[in-house]
Amino acid sequence: MKMMRIPFLSGTAAGLLVLLLFCAACTSGQSNQTPATENATVATGGFSAVAIANGSQVERFTLEEAESAALQANQSFFYLRGEHVDSSGKAERWIFGVHEGNTSSMQVYDKNGVSTVAMPPGLPIQGDVPVGGLSLTDALKIADSSSGAGAVDLTDGMATLQLMNGEYTITGPSSSSLGITINATTGELSSTHG
Repeated sequence: MKMMRIPFLSGTAAGLLVLLLFCAACTSGQSNQTPATENATVATGGFSAVAIANGSQVERFTLEEAESAALQANQSFFYLRGEHVDSSGKAERWIFGVHEGNTSSMQVYDKNGVSTVAMPPGLPIQGDVPVGGLSLTDALKIADSSSGAGAVDLTDGMATLQLMNGEYTITGPSSSSLGITINATTGELSSTHG
């Protein structure tokens, strides 16, 4: 009787081992699920921008499109920022510092529509953007033809444009890039920096 138990036990153990390996193979196969895309937050001049990591289609908008969507008739703006601006004057994101009566706010227009963001600390809110001064298109032409704007990448749409205190400032994709400042009323090149 003792001899019968040993083959029975070893046969049962071998059978359980095969069953265990079979079950493990069933549960550890290749997954067909798509991994979740991660969002990276990028700080841009005191504003937070969400950059989609999945390489989605880039959409750019003219300043006129952004103004008509983001601003109301009774509002004026004291600050303008275009992010990822190309040589045609289109940007992926437009940010306006807006006055409405005694209230100031920040309006953003991008592929997601219009939203309001918090006012960055230290942003001066006096004075409106001059009307009848240098157009955005003309400022970009000056930047593109300026010898001091070597790292301002208007061709690939990587420049940042800012209009504040009567001056356009146009810089390349990083804070260490060269840039230029242009008087928004006269169109004169005020400075090159980098």
